[in-house]
Parts: sequence; C-alpha cells; structure tokens
Amino acid sequence: MEQLPPGQKSSSSVSIKSEKVVIEPRQDQQDVEVGMVAALPHEGSGLKRNFNMISIMALGFNTSNSWIAIAGSLPLAIAGGGTVTLLYGILVVCFAMSCTGLSLAELAAVYPSAGGQYYFTAMLAPAQHHRWLSYLCGMVGIWSWVAIAASLSLMITEGIMALVLTYHPTFVAQSWHYFLLYQAVHIMAMAYNVGLLSKTVWVYDWAFYASLALFVITTIVCPARSTDHADSSTVWSHFVNSSSGYWSDGIVFLTGLSTPSYMLIGLDATMHMADECLTPARTIPRAILSTVSIGSVAAFAFALAMCYSVTDFDRLIDSASGFPIYDLWAQASRSTACATVFLVVTIAIMFVSACAIHSTASRLTWSFACYNGLFLSGYLKQASQREGVPVYALGLNFVACFVIGFLYLASSSVFNAFVGTASILSQISVTLPIALLIWQRRSAAYLPPGRHFGLSLGLGYFCNIVAVIYTMIVTIFLCFPTSFPLTGGNMNYTAPVLGVIAILTGLNWAFYARGRYEGAHVG
Repeated sequence: MEQLPPGQKSSSSVSIKSEKVVIEPRQDQQDVEVGMVAALPHEGSGLKRNFNMISIMALGFNTSNSWIAIAGSLPLAIAGGGTVTLLYGILVVCFAMSCTGLSLAELAAVYPSAGGQYYFTAMLAPAQHHRWLSYLCGMVGIWSWVAIAASLSLMITEGIMALVLTYHPTFVAQSWHYFLLYQAVHIMAMAYNVGLLSKTVWVYDWAFYASLALFVITTIVCPARSTDHADSSTVWSHFVNSSSGYWSDGIVFLTGLSTPSYMLIGLDATMHMADECLTPARTIPRAILSTVSIGSVAAFAFALAMCYSVTDFDRLIDSASGFPIYDLWAQASRSTACATVFLVVTIAIMFVSACAIHSTASRLTWSFACYNGLFLSGYLKQASQREGVPVYALGLNFVACFVIGFLYLASSSVFNAFVGTASILSQISVTLPIALLIWQRRSAAYLPPGRHFGLSLGLGYFCNIVAVIYTMIVTIFLCFPTSFPLTGGNMNYTAPVLGVIAILTGLNWAFYARGRYEGAHVG
C-alpha cells in the first residue's frame, strides 16, 4: 500500500490494479474522473489554495519569462554562431519544448501533485525500480531549480550594476559587489515568500502583464527608432563559427543552443504549485501549455526585433556596462534614458520571477521531503500554518543559493558552469517520466481515457520521442567548449559540476534516503 505523506487524508476508496493506485472518487470530487489514476493533493499540509487559473498561468510565465531570458544572454548566443544560431535555435527549442510541454500536460492531467516529474516517474517506473528512479528524478529537479535561482539572481545583479556603471563611470566594480547584490536578491525573495506571498498573489498577475507590455514596447520601439538596421541576409544567413574551425558548423549550432534552451527553462514550475491552485487536474495542463505558447511567441518576436535593430554586435559583446541588452536598447532607441526605463522595469519583473522561482523550488523540496527524500525531511516537510508556506523548505533552497554564491568569489567560470547546468538538469528531470511513458507503451493503465487533457496515440508518441531526443542533444552538446584554444577562462566546466552534483546526490541516497525514501508509490 502506498505510504501517504504526513497529514494526507484519503477520502476515496483505493484498489490496487497492476501495481498502480486507482482512485475511485466520490460523486462530488470534480477534479478526477471515475477510474482515473491520480495523485491526491497533500490535504492537511497547511498550504493554502491561493492560485486561480490566471495566477498560476502568470506564475508559470514569470518563472521562465522567455523574452527576458533571451535578452539577458543575447550577445552570448550571437557570439556562438551569430543571429542564425539565435533565431533558428529559438525555433528548434520552441518545437522541442512544445512537444515536452504537451507530454507534461498529459501527465499532469492524470497525476496532479506538487511532486510533479518525480511523482510521474514513481507511478510509471517498474515496481522494482520506482524508488531509485523517482529519487533520481526528484534530486535532479531540485538541483535544477537551485541553478535557475542562482542564474536569475546573477542577471538581476548584473542589471543593477549596469545602471551603476552607466551613471557613475568612475566606479570600479569588484567581485564582492556582485556577490553582495546576489545575496541580497535571495534574501528579499526569501522574505517575500515567507511574509507576503499568501497576501499578495496579485503581484504575479501584475508582473505577467508588465512583462507582456514591456515586451511589446521594446519590440516596437527599438526597430522603429534605430537608424542602423541589419539587412535580412545578415540576420538569416550569416553564420559565425566561433570555434576557429575546431568544430563543424553543425556542432557550433548545437552548442549555441545554450541561450535558446534557457528561455523555457523551468517548464515544470506550475506543476509544483498543484496543491495551492484550484482544480489542478484541469488548471495545471493549461498553465503548462500557455507558458510554452506565449513564451515561444514572445521570445522569437523579441529576438527578431533586436537582431534587426543593430549591426555592431561585437560592440555589445564587449559591453561597457556589463549588461549588453542595456547597451543594445540605448543604441537602438538612441536614448540612454529610454534604455534605463526599460532596464529598471526589467529588473522589477526579474525580481518577481526570482520570488516565483523560490516558491516553486520550495514546493518541490517540500513535496520530496514528505516522502523522506532529503536529509532533515522531518523539518522540511513542515509548513507554516500561519502563512501557509513551507518555511523550512524555503530556507534550504535559500541556503543552497547562498553557499553557491561563494563560487562567484572563488571562480566566476565555475559559478557560470553551475548556472549552465540548469538547462541540462531541468530537461533531464522532466524527460525521465516521458521516457518511462514510452517504455510503458502509453498504456491506458497510466493514461486513462477520461483524463482532462490527452493526446492521440500517434501524436503522443511523436511528442514523447522528440522530448527525449532533444534532452539527449542538450545534455551532450551543452557540455562542449565553444572556443579554442582552451584556457582556464574559456573551459566549459559543466561536466565536472554535474559530476559533483551526482556525488552529492549519491551521498544523500546512501546515508539517508536509501532506507527512508518512500518513492511516492505503491510498493
């Protein structure tokens, strides 16, 4: 019999069929159709249901903020293949992530749980492997959210320092300045989640509309005001092989996917808020698909407008402010004041995104701790009855980000390598249950016909396979160095960082989780 997390009460009759939980709901239970395999929320957990459809969609969009993700690393993408890699790369990633999103939405309609992908994995994996596979998926997901939080905090820090350097050109920025700002962002995000989140969910709605408005404004203003437009042949066909001939153009293109792949990172965000939204089996699939669709359109349109707005991308790569998109906005709009307004609003939106990321990460950590997957799970599974948030889980994610901040002081290359693992880890964590769904031949025992969202057999297989192939490509090529000859400064340390993460994950399993982790599954 499946071990339910502490405080969870079952209100349905449960029978075991094919080693899976089949929930036959009461007549008044509207979230699950009769006979559907599903995961009940953690009732009695202390979390409050504050999110409606608009709020959960806004949180999903705010977490990825695809066009801002592109803005924050635009010159990096252009340096690794030119505008060709950026634009065509975005199209490739949008297609692959649409397949991934459809696959996740289908699973979320059946298993609405804050555990998200690790719960899917537990339900889909063979009985003899469900514990270690779901543990692996959960830990990879947790690490990915720590990396996402660290990367966004650094982007906010660089944006603030860009304003300082622009208006105080004599100021000499030191690594410890960035370090302190980085830590301040995490402290404020932590404080907001603990003290204000339950009372101000509307902030996510505001940030969603503000982000869309700023996207439209910058996409129109920059090309309209620019006096130095790039020609179409350069934008669409001028490829730059930055590897000095060591890699073929195809490999350079694939390694250049690092920026486009980041634009829809954290696609699982809304799944981890399932216990705090209304009718999650209906709401979460819609939120996932809206995140992909809106994010894809916004990212491509913004990148296209920026590529046509300037011609001297080398000048942006050697940005004086340290935040190239700020220089691009200033060049294209012919106004530093206009670019400053754009950047200030962008920083505000990114801060809301940081709060959303900490919210999502803590819910995944909390859910995983409910099944004793982490050291100190006895504390991490607790939620504040007053605020309705998992305070200890929030604290653990904050401590992880705080400690990782010291890597920036020691070596910015290693810190950037850790940040670079975000795309790989996130994609692996969401693709593992998709691969298991293929292994189970998309059986009706796992995808019952009465679910709220579903794909046809053929389309389902196609989306599942594309998601798996894309994850393999990202995992391999994002570990490649992008320039030669190799030095300590341009070496890609992503693979060694992944090795350290694997060791820490293994140690937690060996000394704690192996004998305690319940697997969120019927054994």
